[in-house]
This record gives sequence, C-alpha cells and structure tokens, in this order.
Amino acid sequence: MSTPRETSDSTTEKESNNGNSPTLQQTNTRTTTTPPSKKKRKLPPFLDHFNARDLKILFRCSVAFWVASLLIVIEPTLRTFGNATFFGCIVVMFLPPSGVVLIFIMGGFTMILGMGLAWAWGVIAMKAAQATRPQAETQARLQLLGQEAVRSANSTAYPAASVLVYDGFMLDTRVTVTFFCMLCLFVYFMARLRIRAPKLALTAIFAWIVTDVFLTIGPLLPSFQGTIPQVLIKPAAAALAISLACSMFIFPESTSHLTLFSMHKLVTAMSSSLDLTRGFLENYPNTSHMEPMQALRAGVLGGWAALEPAMGFLSFDLSFGHWSAQDITSLREPIRRVMVASMSLLAFEILQGRSQERMKQLSSNDIRSQELAQAEEKEKKHMYGRHQVMQSLNLLDSLREPEVGQSVSDSYHALSQASNPLLEACKDAFQAIGHSIQENNSRRWFGRLSAEDFARMRQSHVDVLEHLREERARFPNVANEALFASHQHLFDSSGEFHGHASQRHKLVGMFFGFNFEDRLLILASALIRALEQITLLEKERPTVRLWFPTGLRKFGAWAFGGSRAPAVAAPDLGDFPQADKETIDEVQQSFSSRVHKPVRKRNKISAMILGFGHWLSNEEGIFAMRVLIATLAAGIPAVCRSSSGFYYREKGLWALIMAQTGTASFSAEFNFAFVTRIAGTVAGGVLGMLGWYIGSGIGIGNPYGLGAVLAVYSVILMWFRLYTPPPLIPAVMIGGATVILVIGYSYIDTHLPSYGNPGWGYEVFWRRTVLVIVGFAVSFVVTLLPWPSSLSRNIARKLSGVLDNEADHYAALLSSWADLDSHNRHTSAVEAVTVRLAADLGALSGPIASLKFELSSSVFDSQTCGRIKSIAEFINYQLAHLHIRAATLSPELRRRFAIASGILDHRAIADVMVVLGIVAQSLKTGDPLPARLPTPLLKKCLEHGHGADVESLTIDVLKKEGIREYTVCMSAYLGFLSGVDELVLALKEAVGEAHHIPDDLKYE
Repeated sequence: MSTPRETSDSTTEKESNNGNSPTLQQTNTRTTTTPPSKKKRKLPPFLDHFNARDLKILFRCSVAFWVASLLIVIEPTLRTFGNATFFGCIVVMFLPPSGVVLIFIMGGFTMILGMGLAWAWGVIAMKAAQATRPQAETQARLQLLGQEAVRSANSTAYPAASVLVYDGFMLDTRVTVTFFCMLCLFVYFMARLRIRAPKLALTAIFAWIVTDVFLTIGPLLPSFQGTIPQVLIKPAAAALAISLACSMFIFPESTSHLTLFSMHKLVTAMSSSLDLTRGFLENYPNTSHMEPMQALRAGVLGGWAALEPAMGFLSFDLSFGHWSAQDITSLREPIRRVMVASMSLLAFEILQGRSQERMKQLSSNDIRSQELAQAEEKEKKHMYGRHQVMQSLNLLDSLREPEVGQSVSDSYHALSQASNPLLEACKDAFQAIGHSIQENNSRRWFGRLSAEDFARMRQSHVDVLEHLREERARFPNVANEALFASHQHLFDSSGEFHGHASQRHKLVGMFFGFNFEDRLLILASALIRALEQITLLEKERPTVRLWFPTGLRKFGAWAFGGSRAPAVAAPDLGDFPQADKETIDEVQQSFSSRVHKPVRKRNKISAMILGFGHWLSNEEGIFAMRVLIATLAAGIPAVCRSSSGFYYREKGLWALIMAQTGTASFSAEFNFAFVTRIAGTVAGGVLGMLGWYIGSGIGIGNPYGLGAVLAVYSVILMWFRLYTPPPLIPAVMIGGATVILVIGYSYIDTHLPSYGNPGWGYEVFWRRTVLVIVGFAVSFVVTLLPWPSSLSRNIARKLSGVLDNEADHYAALLSSWADLDSHNRHTSAVEAVTVRLAADLGALSGPIASLKFELSSSVFDSQTCGRIKSIAEFINYQLAHLHIRAATLSPELRRRFAIASGILDHRAIADVMVVLGIVAQSLKTGDPLPARLPTPLLKKCLEHGHGADVESLTIDVLKKEGIREYTVCMSAYLGFLSGVDELVLALKEAVGEAHHIPDDLKYE
C-alpha cells in the first residue's frame, strides 16, 4: 500500500494547505486522456517513512526508550531498581508507545497481568515449597552456613554467605521438587495460552520471565522471600509509566485519528486500482498488470483487517474534531462496500490475466504434440492430469480461434474509451472521500478552515458526487453501444446473431464486456453511497467539538435519562443492506449447519479419557509440552549443587528465557527464527560494544557519554522496531535487548558490583551470545520431540478447511436458489464472510513464504501451497459474486440461468461436490488423486444443452433489463468451475495420481 500513497499524500497535502481544493473543483473540466508521467523513484519500504506522522511516532517511541535507558546511568534509580534496571528498555522494545493511548494501555495491561499472575503463583509456590522442609532442618543448615561463611570470608570479595547460598548450599530436594512441580504447571498453562490466544502473547512471555526468576533462584534461598521478582517488575512498571506518559503528552493520537488515517490510507490505495484498470483495458492482452494488481489486493485486504479492530475502540475514545465516534462508524459500511466493489473489479481483471497465462501454458505444453514426439522413446515422462488436460485442450482449440481473441480485444479497447469518463469520475470520488477524511483528521487544532472555505470544500465534493451520478447513469448506454459496435459483424441487418450454437463462443468478448461494465457500475454505486455519507457528515458537522466516550455516555444516559448525539446516517438505506453481526453469524451458521455426523454413544469415563487425550495432544498441548521440557532442561542446572553457582554467575536465566521463547510450533518457524535471532544477537552485541566503548572509552562508564550514545541508539533501534517487516521483528527485539544488555551490564558491573556480574564490553557480548546459542540449542532439541511438526502439513490442512467452507457456501447457495431475492439482506453478510475468508487466506502468505526454511518430507512445498491458496482466493471471489448477483436476477432470468448453466442439475452438483471433497481430503492426507475425476467441469457446463437460447439472440434481447446481470452470473459460475478444474491439476502435480485407466476402453 505504500506504492500509491506517495501521489495521494502529495495531492491531499496541497489540498490541506488551502481550503479551496482546486483539484476537485476542476473535476468537470478534465480531459479524458492522461498524459504520461515519469515514474518517481521511491525509497525501499523500510526507509520510506520520512513523513510527518511516522516521524512523530518515531520521536515518541525514541524518547520513551531513551528515558528508560537513562534510569541505568542515574545513580539513585540504579541503586533502587537493582542490577536489572535495563529490563525497562526491553519492555519498551516489546511494547513501544506507537499507537493510541487506549490500545497501549490494553497492551501494557496484558504485560502487567502476566507478571502479576507469575508473581502471585511464585509466592504461593515458594510458601508451599518452604513448608516441605522442617524448620529444625532449616535452622541446622543455617548454622552450618554461618560457620562455612566465617571460614571462607577472606576468599571472596563478596559476602561469603550470599556466595554460598547462590552456590547451592541451602538446596533441598523436597523444596526443589515442589518449586518445579508448581511453577512448571504454570509455565505449561501459559504456553497453552500463547497458542490459544495470540493476542495475549505478552502475558505468556512476561509470565515466563518472572516465573523463571522464582524457578532458578527460589530453591537456593534459605527462607521465604516473596519480593525477588521486583528486580524485574520495578523497571518494567517504570518503563510502562514512561511510555504511557509519552503516549499522552508527545504527539498524542486518539482512536478516531488513527481510524481516519487508516481509512484515508485505504481509500488512497483503492484509488490507484483505477489506474491499473485503465492500463488493463488499454494494454489487453498484455498480462503485466497481474503482479501489481495482486499486490494491491493483498495490501487493501491487509489495510481493512488493520482498520476493523481500531473501530471497536471508538466508543471509548475521547477526541476533538468534526466527527464523533458514531459518525466515523457510519462510514464503515460504505467504505467496506467500496472496498468489496473495488476488489471485485480487480478480481475480474486478475481472472483475465490468469486465463491468458493458462491458455499460453496449455498451448506451450500441448501434450498431444509432446506424446507424438515421445512415441519413439522408450521412457515416457508421465503427465499428471492427462485426461483432464486433453479435454481442456479440445475446449481451448475453439477459444484459440482468431475471432475469439479479436472479440475480447475489441471489447476491452471499445470499453477503454467508453469507460474513461466514468473512471475519471470514480477517481475524483475517491479523491473527494480521501480529501474530506484528511481535512477532518488533520485540522483538529490548528489551521482550521473558515466557514466559507469549509462550505466551498463541501460544495466541491457535492459537485463531484453529482458528476459521478451523471456519468454512472450515462455509462450503460455508452458502453453497450460500444460493445455492440465492436461486434456488429456477428449480427445481421435485423440484429439477429447469424452464428450456430457451435459458434456461440464468438460472443465471449461481448459477455466479458458486460461483466466488466457491471462491476464498474457496482463500484460507482458504492462510491456514490460513500460520498453521500461524507457530504452529509460535512453538512451536519461543520464545526469541531469535544466528543466524549460513547461507551461511557451510554451508561450515563441509562443512569440519568440523558441523551447522546446520534450518528449522522445517510437517508434511504433500504437498498443498502447493513452487515450486522447477527446477520453475518446467521450466514456463517447456514454454511456450517449443513454438516451432519452420526454421534457414537460412549460411556462417560471413556469420553473423558478420549477428551483429555485430545486436549493433551492438540497443537496447544504439543507446544506447551515442548516449552515444559525446555524449561526443565534449561532450568534444572540452576538447582544442582554442582552447577548452581556456575549457572548464577553466568546468568543462565537468559538461556532459560531464550529456550522458552525460542520454542516454536513448526520446524520452519524455528529454523527461520534461529537464523534471524542469532543474526540479531550478533548485530546487537556489536552495536552494544560500540556504544559502550564510544561512551566510556577505557574508563568505567561515563553517564553523560553513555546518555548521549543511548539517545542516538534510541532512534536507530526504534526505527528498526517500528518499520521492520513483521517476520523480522522478533530478531530486532532480540538485537535491541542485546544492545541494552551489553551496555547495562557493563555499567552495572562498574557502578553496582555484585556477585555474578559478567564484566563489561566484550565480556558481556560473548557471554550473551553463548547464552542465546545454548537456549536455542535446547529449543532445537525439544522442537524435534516427540516429532517435528510440519508447517506445510498444517497449511495444507488449513487450505483444506477453506475448501470445505467454500463447498458449504456452494451448498447454501443452491439450497436457497429458489428464494434468493428474499435473502437480499444477506448480501452484505455474504460480502463480509467473503472478505473474512479472504483475510484468512491472506494470513497464510507469511507461513507459506517461510516454507523454504522447512526440512520436511511433505509434498506440499511453498510453490504448491501458494498456487492452491491463489486458486482458493479466486474460487472464494467467484462464489461470492455469483451469490450476490444471482439475488438481483428476476425469477424468470434466474430460471433461465439455471437451465442454461445446469447449476441445479443433480449430476453437475454431484460432480462439483465430489471433486471439492476429494481435493480437500487429499490436502489433509497427501494421498494421490484418482487419475479419472469428473473434470473438466467447465467443459461439461459448456456442453450443457442451451443452443436454442443462443440461436435466438438478438441485439434487442441483449439490451433488455437484467441481461447484463445474467451474463455476469454466468461468468462467475464458469469462473468457479474453471477454478475447481485448475485446483485439481495443481494438486495432482504435488500428490500425483492413482488408479490409472486406459483411454481406449472397449466393450469387447
């Protein structure tokens, strides 16, 4: 989404500097040609953050990190917090104040919750463990400790009693076993929580850290000391307080500001899709548009996924501006509809590119000519899906006729001229929406527009709206005339199609044109609705004011009978159904409720045993067991008499923490984490050494020099923490922690000497590196136990679940076919469910990319999983488009569509269900598919008898109302079938084929 942002940001910035919005005022005077412009060179995404907002966030986070680091070099705080004062900087690295105050508070609460729970449980465990050793034995052992301390007083520079305690003098087996049993149980449940609720990952991680303090030090102590974790909790609490203060007083950002910024960014990205659309029409059949379109679609879906959670916090937001929380929420549905329409148009264009590439691939790999060439060879290369490919090639022969390709090219070239005014109007509408959001979001306190300028701005948006309405009303006639003119040679003088049923494919270009026309009209309608809501908000909210949290106001209205300002809603929303949560849940339930399984009766004892076994062996249980084993392996040396002193002196606690946090669910995830985190540790250690020696020279540590170095390091580390790609953020956090560990331990060693200090500079660096490697070595071993989980198999199972959901959607569509028009209120819900499934598929992109790091015997590699994911996305969009557009058909046209396409034919339904079911099962098991399946489904559908309809086609019939929607439904259904066919071939190339049958079967 960074690609289209540059031009839009510059445009809106110019519009913000004056309220006249000259770009929008000149909408109606634009020419229909776009002059070529030189492509600006851009910084890489990692560096492309030199804008006001990102720099403000960087400054706020850097100040928080720097102030937390100054606690190390300030003598009073160092002595108060102890030898882990640097832990506050680690907390800031994990949770920088980069967002709104409320979200930061919630993140800080999860962190405090984890440390608080661990502290409470650790105190309980310590109390119980100390009670297992009789008091008489404890006193006797303490007397021996005193005597031994007197004898060895001159052999160490530190208190002899403390040295003996940390060397394991007071260890007792009963106390140690109790500690480990209780604390490891807590570690186990926190590990399950981390997988079960990823949003509570900070709770689990910081609960482990505090628990590890009790686990490694508690058994060594002679008596109850419940405050031992305060050495970590004090700096952590101070760092959270510092970050909270920075969030509130350094460029504070409200939830409404963040939401509107994200919404503006989303609208700007969607606006750039129109440029791709124009290029698609002008350059067809060139498929160079595929990659930027797919990147844009992924970016828009990711932007929407990031926008939705922020809207959930609007009701608790205290903000100052034009629009209230309810006003911003009222934009959610219009913007979502614009996004769905924009993605639908992109999906159609991507489909055309996929079809072109698929036809080229089949043409270049024509197995008929290859088999002739291999006829004389002794060893023939097996061709997967041979029967299906042969059938597809017979269909492709008709589509490769020059007239068919010329028909499609003529249609798109005709539409490129006919659609240009509407595309320009849609572009202006996008800019008007973005301009309004930007103006209302950036002029809250300073530079507010005067009443006259504000009225001129609103009038310019109204003009854009009226222009868009005019172009949308004019476009169908203009586009249809252009399409008919480009296909005039296929009709006689009376307007009748003069081809035969076998020549109906010559009209494919016209039908593609109808499809494009329909999707562009849907986008224009969605933009009209969104711009109507924008202009209504501008009319009703011309001035800024303070908006109190509506969630609290609801309680006040209930308690005192007060009222609250209602949201400004667009009138006449009867044809604009809302995607409320209840309807979405109802639609999802209608999909999943079609599964009926027989219930086997078991007695309660066996059911409990089976349930407990499943609970232990599921994904959460296996991960938690690995973390538990890693905890035992890395923690037991801390409580052995022969190694406890060495463990304490060498800070083995950090190896234990690395073993726990380095444990991964899948081998690919661990391999990637191992490489990146080791690199992060080394880079952080080098930076830490440089910082220490630059700030201290050969001395014992200059607080002023180190403070200056840490100020520079704060900016560098926070830049990496904020703007590094998400997969590399854990490595950045480890690197930042290493930087502050090297500097912090070095300064503490020279200013607060205590037993076990690791030294300074290079001594800390190599010890830290060894601890990280030891921790990862432990996590590597436990990752192999009881067996390494395969990420590719996990992804394949998730893709199988997606196909099951799509099969449920297909079944629900057919079941409600007769009364689809009565389910019009489900339209938005179907769109919402489709977007949600697309977001789930998009979330698999990162894991699929990391498959290259996996050592697995699975047949599903990164390329195969990526291809199947892409096909599943395509099927998802086609099913949703078919469902939504079929609901707009009249009963008569819906009946004719069912007859022409055979969508309600029981044999066709069985073929689709069988193929989807077998493919989904093969993804789960990896078993080869049967060589013969009822594919290609597309060819069977096209062979379905509907020749009479084609022979009776006339231009007058094609101009009738509803015909465009009819052709759109047919295109979506054919696209759905072609996607299933392609899915079979893609999977056969991975899992292979079984149960081969010869082609020349004979009755005799």
